[in-house]
Amino acid sequence: MTRPVQCALVTAIIALGAAFSADAQTSKIWTDHPADAVLRLTDPNGTINPNSTLPDVTTVVMSGWLPDNPPVDPFTGSFINTRDAHIFRLDIIFSGLVNPPGPIVQRVPPFQFDPFRFGDSPVYGFLDLDIDDNKNSGGELSLPAELRYLANVARFGRVPQGSIGGRAARSAQDIDQDFFSAPFYERTGADFAVALCGCWEVEIVFEGGNGDEIFDPGETWLVSGRFLERARGYVGASGAFGGSAPGHYDPVTIIRFQHLLATDTTIITLVEPLDMIGAAILAGQPAQPTNFSLFDHTSVLEALTDIIFGAGGPLSGPVFELTRRWRGRNAADYMDVDDWEVTALFATSYFPKSNSFYAWTDTGFDETPGDVNADALADDADITLIRDEVYARDGGPTDADGIKNGRVVLIDFGTNFSLFDIDGNGVIEPEDLWLYGHRADLDRNGVLDIFDFLQMQSLFVLRDPRADFNLDERFDLFDFLAFQDAFVRR
Repeated sequence: MTRPVQCALVTAIIALGAAFSADAQTSKIWTDHPADAVLRLTDPNGTINPNSTLPDVTTVVMSGWLPDNPPVDPFTGSFINTRDAHIFRLDIIFSGLVNPPGPIVQRVPPFQFDPFRFGDSPVYGFLDLDIDDNKNSGGELSLPAELRYLANVARFGRVPQGSIGGRAARSAQDIDQDFFSAPFYERTGADFAVALCGCWEVEIVFEGGNGDEIFDPGETWLVSGRFLERARGYVGASGAFGGSAPGHYDPVTIIRFQHLLATDTTIITLVEPLDMIGAAILAGQPAQPTNFSLFDHTSVLEALTDIIFGAGGPLSGPVFELTRRWRGRNAADYMDVDDWEVTALFATSYFPKSNSFYAWTDTGFDETPGDVNADALADDADITLIRDEVYARDGGPTDADGIKNGRVVLIDFGTNFSLFDIDGNGVIEPEDLWLYGHRADLDRNGVLDIFDFLQMQSLFVLRDPRADFNLDERFDLFDFLAFQDAFVRR
């Protein structure tokens, strides 16, 4: 969620070599729950490098930016009012050391699997950018949609707040590659993405270290690749050329990886033009008109102008649905980054090579762990939904153990998942309810005492579902035994 600038963040930014203004019109900041990276395998048989640091995003900062010497060093300069900016700067901050992604799923030859080319802790994933703050324009189709935020956030036992939460896939059964069937996970609302996908060759432009081509603690690198891409759901409406394929707006960009020893954080920084003036500033050349060619100056404005033009054409199907709201708009109205919104989904890679691309590790930002009903709270309403899910599936055809025992074992776990599997171990069970507080503290006063036992007795007599402590839909001695086991747990 967007929050005020905090002391720790200011410290990190000063370490970057510049201070963010507290003026909300200079930088927009999203922060994630600290130290919340967890492994969510998409291949049940996959393993990861034991030396890898799991990518754990902590902060994203979007800013108006003016470099001091743009053609030489776009990363040194001043933060300016977002409404006056022709260039934006994006900083993505991770805990610990993570390194540039090596190739794992390249879209063009030579096809290689070399995730650890630059170190043991490659970061993969997508930071989706909703530029018009409209959830009904922009998105992905087919396989790319399956690798984005709405198709995977439920693996972490949560869905985003607000109406977009209704589009998140709750399980693998929701991912049906049918654009027109609910829950519409393809309709992400994202217009652009910072794509650390491992699908393009990454070139080292500058290695500020020992020269061994391994990203080490304290080093600063510049690397190039197609890291900024317009949503590929727009391809069918686009006349752009010069990108990775016709209709793709994904220019080669340079990003900075910087590890700070003082804070043990890695900052990925992207500096890109908002409009054609910004493109000219960064190139140190006269301004060029928009022309939809990626062989010369590129900008966010040019990419949007292309889509606005395409929206007026004869479109149909998914491309029409994702594009039509741009019809008649003015791209210049969307250049203030203070109005943009973001979602994040990050990952590490498998080792050895797996049938799956990514092992997810973290998401962000408008989420609450354990919030399965998208109301921004993790509370009794969520517990009720988890209990009802166990009751509905326990011992049935979607329960791998086939036994009515208060536990739903997911079939094909990894490939499959469930929103209600809060801890991500492949089983929906009483253990998932510990996120919501100590299970034996039934009177919710924060103290474990005789009154919790009395509350358990009262609930049991009333056949209150809270007294079905082991979720087997029976009220018996085993519920009291489960309660006692929980009571002594600290």
